[in-house]
Amino acid sequence: MADLNSRIDTFQQELQSLSQEALKDDEARKKLFGVVMQGMTTLEAPIETIWRMIMTPHHSASLMAVVKAGLLAPIVEDKKPKSAKALSTTTGVEELLIVRLMRPLTALGIFKETDPQTYTSTPISEMLMAPPLLGGFQFMYSGATRSLANPPFYLERTGFKNVSGAPGPFQDAHKTDMDMFQWLISNPQMMTNFNNFMSGQRMNRKDWYDFFPVDEILLKGVNTTDPSATLLIDIAGGEGHDADAFHRRFPDHSGKIVLQDLPPIIDNIKPGSIDPAIVCMKHDFFTPQPVRGARAYYFRSIFHDWPDHDCINIMKQTAAAMTKGYSKVLMFEWILPEKNTPLYPALLDINMMALLNGMERTREQWTKLLAAAGLRVIKFWTIADDVEGLIEAELM
Repeated sequence: MADLNSRIDTFQQELQSLSQEALKDDEARKKLFGVVMQGMTTLEAPIETIWRMIMTPHHSASLMAVVKAGLLAPIVEDKKPKSAKALSTTTGVEELLIVRLMRPLTALGIFKETDPQTYTSTPISEMLMAPPLLGGFQFMYSGATRSLANPPFYLERTGFKNVSGAPGPFQDAHKTDMDMFQWLISNPQMMTNFNNFMSGQRMNRKDWYDFFPVDEILLKGVNTTDPSATLLIDIAGGEGHDADAFHRRFPDHSGKIVLQDLPPIIDNIKPGSIDPAIVCMKHDFFTPQPVRGARAYYFRSIFHDWPDHDCINIMKQTAAAMTKGYSKVLMFEWILPEKNTPLYPALLDINMMALLNGMERTREQWTKLLAAAGLRVIKFWTIADDVEGLIEAELM
C-alpha cells in the first residue's frame, strides 16, 4: 500500500507538470484531458457516478440564482476578494443566502473562497462573463430546462415513440402551439440569449472552411462573368456571424454573399456588425428559394432542428433553385458515428428532441434524407467525431 501511495504521489507530480506543458499546445491539452477523463471513468465507482448524476442539476440551479441575484459581476469585475457581507450590501441579497449559494460553486471551482465567507473569481467565472457564454447559460436554464426535464413524462404518455414532430416535449412543457423559434421571437430577451448561445457554440471550434478546400471546390469554376452572380447564401444564418467570417477569410472572392433569415432576425442586425458587402435578405426557408443558380447554399446547424419531413421540405425548396453540375449544398452539421458517439453530440441529440422535435444524424440518415429531396452526397468532410463535419451535396 505504501508503494502504491508513493506511485500515486509521483503520478500527481507528473500530471501537474504535464498539465502546465499541455496548456501551451491545445491539441496536447485535449489529448491529456481525454486520458484524465478516461481515468476518471475507470476509477469512479458506479455508486459515485450515480450520485454525481443525481446531484448535477444543483450546480446550474446555484449558478443561475447567483446570476439572477446580480452577484456574478461584482465578484468578477475587479478580481478582488469580497465578503458575503460586502456583497449583501452591494446587491441587497441576504448574506446567509449568498453563503449557501456559493458553497457548491466554490467546490466546483467556479469561484474561490479565499477566507471564510469571502470570495473571488476564477478563470471559469471570468470566462462566464463573456456575453455568448452568459447568454447561452441563461437561455439553456431559463428557456430550455423545462423542456429538457419533460421528455421522460412526455414519452411515457405517448407510448415511448420516437419524437418526430409537433406537438413534442417543448410544446407539451410550455403549453403552447408555437415551435421554439416562434416562442423566442415572442420573447426578445430570450431571443438575445439564444443568439448569444449560438455564437458561444462557435467559440474555440474549427470553422468548416478550415478543413474544406474552398479555393479548389467553390472558388474555382465560380461564375465571374455575371456581376449579379451569387457565390454563397447563408440560409437561416442568424445575425451573419458565419457569412461575415467567410467574407473576411476570402476577401477577394467573386460573387455576392447573401445572408437570409426571418424578418425579425434580419431587422435585429445592428449596423456595422457585419461587412456592408453582405446582402441581407428576409426569407423563410419553407418557401421557394428566391436566389437561383448560386454556387453554394450553406446551412449551419439548421437541419438538426427539424424532423425528417420538415428537412426534406427545406431541402426541396433549395434544390429547386440549384443549377445542376454547378450549385452545391453545404451543411455544417454533426455527423454521428455508427457506434460509441462522444458525449457532447449524444447529449445534443437529446437537446434537439426536447426543444425542437429534431435530431442529430448518422451518415446513413443524412444520405437518405438528402436523396428524398433529390440530392446526393458528394463527400462527408470530417476531422473527428467530437466536432461538426461538412456535408457536400449536389443535385442527382
